[in-house]
Amino acid sequence: TELSEGRAALEAAERRLVATLRNVASGVVAVDDGGLVTFTNPRAEAILGAALPVGAEMPSEVAALLLDALRQFQDGEADEGAIELELAGRRLNVRLARLARGVRRVVITLDDVTEVTRAERVIAWGEMARQVAHEIKNPLTPMRLGMQHLRRARRDGRVDFDQVLEENTARVLAEIDRLDEIARAFSRYGTAPMADEPAESVDVAAIARDVLELERMGAEGILWDAQIPSGELPAAARERALRDVLLNLLENARHAHAHRISVIVRALPDGGAEFEVEDDGDGIPDHLLSRVFEPHFSTRTSGSGLGLAISRRLIERWGGSIRAESSTGMPHGTKLVVRLAPPPGG
Repeated sequence: TELSEGRAALEAAERRLVATLRNVASGVVAVDDGGLVTFTNPRAEAILGAALPVGAEMPSEVAALLLDALRQFQDGEADEGAIELELAGRRLNVRLARLARGVRRVVITLDDVTEVTRAERVIAWGEMARQVAHEIKNPLTPMRLGMQHLRRARRDGRVDFDQVLEENTARVLAEIDRLDEIARAFSRYGTAPMADEPAESVDVAAIARDVLELERMGAEGILWDAQIPSGELPAAARERALRDVLLNLLENARHAHAHRISVIVRALPDGGAEFEVEDDGDGIPDHLLSRVFEPHFSTRTSGSGLGLAISRRLIERWGGSIRAESSTGMPHGTKLVVRLAPPPGG
């Protein structure tokens, strides 16, 4: 009686399992020690495009794809494995699992990830397009500031206009060259400039002085408080990328309606450098502060929302870190603190 009841329970469980597997989104195929099919569901046959009769070998077009991987898995010691295959222009994610430790009976799970892969490619292209758009925006800022400086110098008789014209023309031409580099990189289907370049030794103090001087040219009505060492301060970064990071921080401070912006650059005890950009602008509410480094997030209605996200990615690739502190109360404002690692070999 117990044997009969156990057999009935086992058959009922098997029927439930078969019913479940027939309706799952993944294809499922079970094979015995010799590679003969012991179970299959309709989804597996649809994915593979072939009938898989129980008790027979897998069709030759399917076996050609799976047989080598199946034999290697059966001969190995792992209990689970995974591979990716191409079948008739479709990408399949294949997982293999033993029915029990040490046996050669295997369950094969198949998933058609063609559409997922295509969607990932579309998303990747979209991300790259946004990255390139942001990289194009960066050179436009110093070009705009330079033109604003020229306009004011033209009206101010006390300024040596020829010298100002020469300086700003050189700066604008350099930024045009940079835009050309970005366009060439995009045309080669590469990543955005500077994204994967390794860190090198750069003079953080010199970069900070240059960017601050540029901001002073174009910004009116702002009190700048700079504490930057006069000598060299090396750290791990990329010169052009670090310049963009600092420029982005100062631009964010200006757009926050700041009246006073502080830039502090200092050496770290264990090597490397730290710089702070602090403003007395609008500030960021506490519930939004943790999101400022998310892509496409911005507290402003204009802008791409990529500046801080890209900055953090670059800084972390150089082995550094960036954090934000802010308050909308009194006193209010925002502080961004960037730490850079010691230069390579330093």
